[in-house]
Amino acid sequence: MNRRYAYAFSALMISGLAMAQKSELKDAERAIKKGDVQETQAALSKVEAVLTNANDAQKAQYYFLKGNFAYEQVKKKVDLDKNIDEVVASYTKLIELEKASKTAKYTKQAQEELKAVGQVVVNKAIEDNNAKRYSEATKRFNKAYELNPMDTIYLYYAASTAVNSKDYNGAINNYKKLIDLGFTGQESYYTAVEKTSGEVQSFGKDAKMRDLMIKQGTHKEPKFVKETSKRPEIIKNMALIYYQEGKFDEAEKAIAEARKSDPNDMNLLLTQMDLYLKSNNMGKYEELAKEALAKNPNDDVLLYNLGVTSYQAKKYDDAKKYYEKAIAINPRSENAYLNLAILKLMPDEGLTNKMNSLGMSAQDNKKYEELKKEKDRIYKSAIPDLKQVLSINPNNEEAIGTLRGIYKALEMKNELKALESK
Repeated sequence: MNRRYAYAFSALMISGLAMAQKSELKDAERAIKKGDVQETQAALSKVEAVLTNANDAQKAQYYFLKGNFAYEQVKKKVDLDKNIDEVVASYTKLIELEKASKTAKYTKQAQEELKAVGQVVVNKAIEDNNAKRYSEATKRFNKAYELNPMDTIYLYYAASTAVNSKDYNGAINNYKKLIDLGFTGQESYYTAVEKTSGEVQSFGKDAKMRDLMIKQGTHKEPKFVKETSKRPEIIKNMALIYYQEGKFDEAEKAIAEARKSDPNDMNLLLTQMDLYLKSNNMGKYEELAKEALAKNPNDDVLLYNLGVTSYQAKKYDDAKKYYEKAIAINPRSENAYLNLAILKLMPDEGLTNKMNSLGMSAQDNKKYEELKKEKDRIYKSAIPDLKQVLSINPNNEEAIGTLRGIYKALEMKNELKALESK
């Protein structure tokens, strides 16, 4: 065969492949319309086998059909994660091809279906989160962000669910991305209530999609939501994660940065105090405690928290002082009364150990009686505080149990009977 005929033969082969591709693409299109899964897969497989010889228009059609087929499966909730990935992969390739060739035959429909798939992913992520399947929720919120990088709120949700699943590396990575993106959480988004489930669904920035759902009658109660800044919370969470992992320098830097952005946030100040407390940096802790009191000298919750942290630092006199100040400001501070009672009862264990270690000599018996009197005195000192707790909250189980034990120890039968009758 001479060279001229060889070229002609090659041309015939390419022409034949092109005809076969067109035929298989039409077969796949018909199979998708019929909903025939096996026939669709078979037709798409045949096209894929010769895809390298296809032109850009045929490749675009192939990826459109492949994505559309997966989209139909998503709507039927068949192999959800697998088909969602297929929709994203196929339509991403399709959009790239049409952008490069400056055509847009399938792009608009692909983008609309990607948005619809994105909403499916978000709904499934919310469902996972509500069911405490936090790892699955994290994966899906990450996927929702990949589908629409403009909706950074999904990256924030992915970080939050990662924290809940104790995937701290994943949480830190997402928090870092959010900071790099300048995310503040002061997001605005559109929501509506799905009528069948009664759940609030977010449509992100897509007001048109939300309004479409309202018109179609599947949703109700449309709202526009504007969130407050989440940046301090993000940096605070980063600091706590760093601390938990023993990365104290990173934790201190993160919380210091958070306070720069919001120096008046008392929660951040208390978190920074807690970090210094846990790292045994009492100088810094006391410095911040003074700052906190200077900002809010009459804040009973702050005083109570300072009492708790002082107790944890084994500064029991300071703890007592803070609890008493909290009560003076708020006479109905249930937890301050309870913690004050617990503080007063602290010597009980030591006294009991000393009493149990004594022998039976006359001197030991005398010492035993002295210790018992001290023990009784301690018990009696806690009774008024425990009664105050129950006057505020009659169902406080810890106060009831502690008071019951005291009445039994002091043989206060009438008081015990009155307590048991309530």
